[in-house]
Amino acid sequence: MLQEPRFALYAIKKNIQNNAELRTSFIMNVVGMCINNLSFIVLWVYFIESVGVIGGWTAPDIVALQGFVALSFGVIFSAGFGIIKLPEYVSSGAFDRFMLSPKNLLTRVATSAFSSSAVGDVLFGILCLSFYVYLIQASIYQTLLIIFFVSVAVVVFLSMAIIVHATAFFFVDAGMLVRSIFEIFLTPSLFHGGAFQGTMRLIFTFLIPSLLIGTIPVESVRDLSLQKVALVMLLSLCWFILSLKLFKLAVKKYESANFMTFGN
Repeated sequence: MLQEPRFALYAIKKNIQNNAELRTSFIMNVVGMCINNLSFIVLWVYFIESVGVIGGWTAPDIVALQGFVALSFGVIFSAGFGIIKLPEYVSSGAFDRFMLSPKNLLTRVATSAFSSSAVGDVLFGILCLSFYVYLIQASIYQTLLIIFFVSVAVVVFLSMAIIVHATAFFFVDAGMLVRSIFEIFLTPSLFHGGAFQGTMRLIFTFLIPSLLIGTIPVESVRDLSLQKVALVMLLSLCWFILSLKLFKLAVKKYESANFMTFGN
């Protein structure tokens, strides 16, 4: 049982070491991503200053929202970047080598690639959430809720990454399709949380879980809503189970491209 987590941690460690060999490039990627993410906060804070508070959302809430999204995005796009490369693996036949590995297939695929720029998202997310704790003078309970929701956001993001990119097994050359579907999931998670009301909130909570990454966690921490905490827990578990089942089903559709591809 402990072999898979150990292998995953070892693979992630080696990926970080390999990417950090070009130190200047690595640092520039990290800093550049932090600056890029900062633009989202500036945009939405100015939006609030211009139009006023919408749905109870204030500037600190925007900081927390971007923190949750950036951190979950960064964890998956760094440690689990192999999932994002699934369409490439499938179309090129490189997926063959993963099926021959004695390790857990999904773990092997997820840790097969690493994105150094995503480390900037992780760092930015941690800084934003730490600043949010300071801004709202968070209680111990609220701080623990933030930590809990970070893990939930990562699980939801991982689940959707698996579900969306596993569609590559069902279509020929699905790269563009997968990217488009993933944007439908990711984009609403970056928007001002107060903008989603009524039908749109239901759609992006239950049908497309974009709001589970940041919007609902921020509101739960702010309002100390146990009802929303329970909802997020239940939905995240359902999406994770669904993603694992869909991945197993999708792999059965794979047909080797019979290319001579070898790699780590």
